[in-house]
Amino acid sequence: MRKTFFFCCCLLAAVPPLRAQIFYHNFFSVVPQSCPFNPDVQVTQPPGWIIYQTLDSRWDGPVDTSRCISAVMTDNNCLIDLEQIDPSRPLFVRALTLGNQMELPVNALLSCLFSWYIVNAAQGDLLTDVNCVEDVCSGVFIGIGVPPPHPLRVHTGLYGEEISGGFCFPTEYFPGQFLKEVVLKVTLSPQANLSGKYLQLYSVQIFPTGLEPGLVTSVDAQEWHYNNATEEYDVNIFETVQTGGWSGNYLLQYTEPTFPSAADPSYVEGTVTPASAQQETINLIVDDWENLEIQPFTHLRGALVEGSDSLRHVVNLVNNGGQFCLNFVDLIFSGGNQYRHGKGGAIDVHNPFSCFQFRKGSALRVMEDATLHYGTDGAGMLAFCATGTIQLEKNATLVVDGVMNIAECDESAEPTHIYMDLPKTASLIFTEKAHLTNRFSHGQQMELRVRMLGGTLDDSRLPAADRALIRRIYLEPVPKFSDNFSFNPNPFQSTSVLSYISPGTENLRATWFSADGKRLLETSLQAVQGINEWALENVPETPGLYWLHLNNGRENTTIKVVRME
Repeated sequence: MRKTFFFCCCLLAAVPPLRAQIFYHNFFSVVPQSCPFNPDVQVTQPPGWIIYQTLDSRWDGPVDTSRCISAVMTDNNCLIDLEQIDPSRPLFVRALTLGNQMELPVNALLSCLFSWYIVNAAQGDLLTDVNCVEDVCSGVFIGIGVPPPHPLRVHTGLYGEEISGGFCFPTEYFPGQFLKEVVLKVTLSPQANLSGKYLQLYSVQIFPTGLEPGLVTSVDAQEWHYNNATEEYDVNIFETVQTGGWSGNYLLQYTEPTFPSAADPSYVEGTVTPASAQQETINLIVDDWENLEIQPFTHLRGALVEGSDSLRHVVNLVNNGGQFCLNFVDLIFSGGNQYRHGKGGAIDVHNPFSCFQFRKGSALRVMEDATLHYGTDGAGMLAFCATGTIQLEKNATLVVDGVMNIAECDESAEPTHIYMDLPKTASLIFTEKAHLTNRFSHGQQMELRVRMLGGTLDDSRLPAADRALIRRIYLEPVPKFSDNFSFNPNPFQSTSVLSYISPGTENLRATWFSADGKRLLETSLQAVQGINEWALENVPETPGLYWLHLNNGRENTTIKVVRME
């Protein structure tokens, strides 16, 4: 069934006319030619493209020269009969002769749209997750050539469940970037019956969004940005723009004189005016209808505190309803900096290696009543280094739909664990496409240790080996049974909460008595290990003094409770 195009967050303008396209191809024809791998065999393929499979399932791997694959035009549709391929390996459709013909504009936002369709596919025939070679089962590779000795920059878009896919990505700070590769990848289930099934090719296009991004090279907090309630500086991203930005698109810009690489990162620094001799906290805020992209190897950090050669201000990136597009990005938070996720915000992840990394006391913080869905069908990484953590506020939810990677991130560091609190009404959820790994930790001993403070941890869909890396830490009850209970508020008017720290799974009986000892109401409660909370509904209706008797079959206690008018 055909579905509508998926548009990335930065596709806020209409697709530009063809003359503005950087790359555009509709699969409207095929031409006869000799097979590139066997000149004795004739094939028909789209002009300027090659159809092939590789022995190692990589798009640039050794070609399987035993297969010469044709495409045909049927009713103006370009079709590849899938009975021609080895179903145990992916199929590639690659553009030829790009070379250095297509130089890309600098500091721009580009969009890629691609569309194809499996005709007569059954459910499960097409693999769309990241558990394949090169961490993309089906989608597109866009290779950007940059000056040597730097390797090809490879951006990827996942196909998903629709007829088309799309993603956006920024170009970089220097000229000399060229579009080198455009490769479609299709992976089918090895168990799929390919009889009567076809890959139908539509189009691939790469174009500037037409929206000039606002370039952000520093965050300068002034006196009027100071929030007396929080004692932090709040700076909206539109206030930091040096050029552009009228469209609501913003780009954290690389500014170092060297070409971007992991060894040569660039920093967007946060400063305070007037200068402060104490550490200040600056929040860079992205609001509703604002979009943020980040150039590769560009990070946030605070400037040095006045008079210090080591202590820096804290700069938090706050998503207050905006849209973040991540592709080929490893954004590192360190030195206490946080990513704060508010209500309505979203992060679009289009690359298996799009990564937020938290080091040295930094945290991923999901704010009150907010939900962060991080990852797309297994793509995207959350990396936590020693002393990095997750902070979930009241009613906050973190859904991990990618890979959570835990490691010390320092060869000289002692083996350790990642710790986090899971407070009441907060949730940490792993999807069926998620993974948790400690493969880069010392001796693969690191665990995610979760202090269970009444929240929900759903790891049921993780593989068993991944689940084994999570250690739940429960509050331990004190020896005196009565000291493990609390009733709040007391006195109460209409609603109240009974809290209990339990040594394990057990049944409780709560019985209400009047002041003169008359039995009134009774409720059964199921407790689990750690802290339990129940919003009691079966309570006396009239104001007065009552006794709440609690029993677990072994011990009992009584709480004096007052209901007010």
